Amino acid sequence: MLAAKLALVALSMMAAAWAAGRFGHRIAGLVSGFPMIVGPLIGLLLIDLSAARVAAICLATLANLPACIAHIVTFAWVSQWLGWWQSLLAASGAFFLASALIQNLPLAPWMLVALGLLVVALGPRCLPPSPDFAGGVRIPPIELACRIVAALAMAAAVIELAADAPAAISAMLMTFPITGSILPAFTRALYGVPATRALLRGFATGLHGLAVFFLATALALPVLDKWGGYALGVGCAVAYAVWMWWRARRRVVPASR
Repeated sequence: MLAAKLALVALSMMAAAWAAGRFGHRIAGLVSGFPMIVGPLIGLLLIDLSAARVAAICLATLANLPACIAHIVTFAWVSQWLGWWQSLLAASGAFFLASALIQNLPLAPWMLVALGLLVVALGPRCLPPSPDFAGGVRIPPIELACRIVAALAMAAAVIELAADAPAAISAMLMTFPITGSILPAFTRALYGVPATRALLRGFATGLHGLAVFFLATALALPVLDKWGGYALGVGCAVAYAVWMWWRARRRVVPASR
């Protein structure tokens, strides 16, 4: 499982780099927000776990998505005044604080899921305004290699810590946005504040696809067989991704050079 997750992290970074090179920072964020890592991992979990157990994991992840929004929003606002490492530190703190608050809310599980969906839907509205740059951004091979190495190191550390931590901390760590930390940090350091805001707006919008995947999978697994439910979840996420990509491409305007 560790090797699979690390491979998926590397694949996600390469897909984001391709999207940035082809379409720009916002589309790179949009691609990164979709379930490129957790989607295949849910499939791997279905091999060993029951459909009911995996559906419960999907619902628990949905309930914790507001913490991911807290991470994104905090990074976007703090990065306007401070550097990448201060922004990453503040965003990580916001993530774990929000996760702790969610786990201690006196709400029924279905209410936590509904709250998670609402926060994800409203997330992009909480971000500072961002430009839509037309055209791609050249990412040198050495920068891509550094991004992948940094992402793999963070992923390995998170997985290792999660294995030995108490259950509550482990749940937080397993939903920590690794790609959503590495990409904004590099973008803030190398491309500046406007590019970072565009990336994070795309990422927040991409989380809609993540929510669609988890919700569709969680609802379908108890009704269909394991792989039928999983296929429906993947299909819904892909359909949403295509629709969002089409909308994002239509709204992009040429940037001044």
